Amino acid sequence: MKNFSLIVVCVLLLALPVKKTSAALLYSKIEFAGCPENAFCQKNTGEVRQKWLDQLALFYTGKLSENAFNEWLQKNQGVPFPIWALEEASVLPNIMLWDSPCAQHRKEASKFYIGDIFRKNIKENEIKEFQSLFFAKAYGVTPDKKVYSVTIPRSEVPLFSENGKLYFLEEDEGNYYGLYISINGDIKISGVHSVKETAKESVCLKEQVDQFLREAPSPTFYKGYTCKDIWDKSLKAYRPMLFGWSCH
Repeated sequence: MKNFSLIVVCVLLLALPVKKTSAALLYSKIEFAGCPENAFCQKNTGEVRQKWLDQLALFYTGKLSENAFNEWLQKNQGVPFPIWALEEASVLPNIMLWDSPCAQHRKEASKFYIGDIFRKNIKENEIKEFQSLFFAKAYGVTPDKKVYSVTIPRSEVPLFSENGKLYFLEEDEGNYYGLYISINGDIKISGVHSVKETAKESVCLKEQVDQFLREAPSPTFYKGYTCKDIWDKSLKAYRPMLFGWSCH
């Protein structure tokens, strides 16, 4: 009789509705080929990432030109772009998620993950459709004191700007590359560049802070913010930018 009762309980448990987002995270925990370690990553995403790694290795070793690499990226799935995400984002194509190291992101009421999603661009009219994703922004100031925002990789600061584009130094599986991001959201891969004029601390304008606070995904998402002067190669001068600080 006990065994019969146990079977009934198990059947009832199996019949209960399962939260789709949780199920997505469970099946994506399987370690598929091409997926990064300890990531929530689906099988087809692992295949996409492996192709990206193969092409990146060719580019890094000089066997693939910059133009050919960028053409390949636009014809395929693009580059892995660092973002934050809610749990339901795990069902999106070409996304990889990890638990956030930030304590405030792991609260049940507003749990955020860190992640990468393959993108050909980060144009505002396209990324705003992803309600479960949050793309970080930097807030710059024009010479006439007008504040503008640029979508950037999560928790990163550019090495410099050039011709209206921010330059970030990126790495994947030991292969380094440059990532140019324009204000309108275009992405372009380049070789590794450097600058003698490194970023330095600056004072934030009230307008920068106000816009940053308005656009944060939640009041407790960030621990704070920092402002830095970023070297502009074209203007040969430093320009101020504000960056959110979450915990890392």
